[in-house]
Amino acid sequence: MATADDYYARLQVSPDASQAEIKAAFRRLVRRYHPDLNPNNPRALEKFRALCEAYEVLTDKVQRQQYDHNGTTAYDGTRPQTAHDFYLRGIQQTLARHYQAALADFDQVIELQPDLPEAYLRRAQVRYVLEDDGGVLADCQRLLQFSQRLPQTYYYLGLARYRLGYTESAISAFTEAIALDPDDPQTYFQRAIAYEDIQEWKEAGTDFQTASLYYQAQGNLDGYQVSCDRIRNLRKQRRFKLDGNGNKAVSGRFGKLGRFNHLLFGLLGNPAVELPAHHSQLSQRQSLRVGCLLAALGLGGFTLGGYVLRLAGNVSDGIALGGLWLSGCAVFLSLIMMLAFSRLWLRHRSSWGSDTLIAGATVLPLGVFALVSPVAIMVPFLWLLLLCVALHHTFLTLYSGCHQIHHYSEAVATWLTPSLLFAGLSMGYVVWNAWI
Repeated sequence: MATADDYYARLQVSPDASQAEIKAAFRRLVRRYHPDLNPNNPRALEKFRALCEAYEVLTDKVQRQQYDHNGTTAYDGTRPQTAHDFYLRGIQQTLARHYQAALADFDQVIELQPDLPEAYLRRAQVRYVLEDDGGVLADCQRLLQFSQRLPQTYYYLGLARYRLGYTESAISAFTEAIALDPDDPQTYFQRAIAYEDIQEWKEAGTDFQTASLYYQAQGNLDGYQVSCDRIRNLRKQRRFKLDGNGNKAVSGRFGKLGRFNHLLFGLLGNPAVELPAHHSQLSQRQSLRVGCLLAALGLGGFTLGGYVLRLAGNVSDGIALGGLWLSGCAVFLSLIMMLAFSRLWLRHRSSWGSDTLIAGATVLPLGVFALVSPVAIMVPFLWLLLLCVALHHTFLTLYSGCHQIHHYSEAVATWLTPSLLFAGLSMGYVVWNAWI
């Protein structure tokens, strides 16, 4: 029998953790162990399933109480007697996809304990699978009498309304769910579908973009890819164009200086998340422009850092500045060419815009390192530390581009990244030596 702290230990929370703490811990851990991020790691898949099991129990009031009391939520198979017995068996039937049996169990729960909100929510979920949309609406209305602060109530209310043809009313329900839980990508995705149905293209596009961001942050690459595909389809039909008038959380990230700053500092902070997320918001032409701008900033860092070093007497040859700039250009251009070659060789679809964005983002941390070197070089340990950080960010940026933008497998991206980086830096070194 499992001990009462097993599930809490899996999520790395205390037994008295709040729902918000459990939710935050689950989302943090799932980013690390999601199967989409670890396709060839069976241990990660096992860990992910264990996390989902713990999360399912600890976010359900009835199951959590049962677990805290008995150390398990497993139904013992005897004839159910209490509402809790029927509830636990109903969950097991749902997991086994025996939906009619699960529905009967939840009906019994409500008959025995009609003031249990969790039973109505579980029955609404089962009824939605069974396409009993009228029943879903009835359960959601009953749930609203208990509390108007449950985002899942509005989510299933929106799903049922949409399937019944009440699209605008469904959008209102999804909006209420988002207001209560703004981090759930599935709700944004479903609202986007509803907006698409009434031809509100801009609203649909921004919701698909928001969904892609949250899917990416949570490690759900399948959801991320589906959202990106929907965005590309809207753009191909010329029904959606990213501008500054849409969702502030998404469309406000690009177009002006403040939006570009968000991208810039995001890449310097966490390129593994920020690079793919921002790429999903850009057209191919925008990716090309942003990549060139990032490269220009990186090359500017090379040149300005070299200039300051020359003023300080660390670089005596004046033409070394031109060599630095040209060597940086060589790294940038060679990365673009090799990324394009790898796409052709591995037969992956992408574009020159994506190649340029990845290359520009890769050059950026090296340029920042060169910019701060005149100050850091006075403290050798600090200089070495910053060099390690810059190389780490450079490697991580290029790996994220290969794995999450070009969609190479984890194994291919792992061996391809150092090869591309070594070749690019070697080309830069050759140009540097040829110049000086």
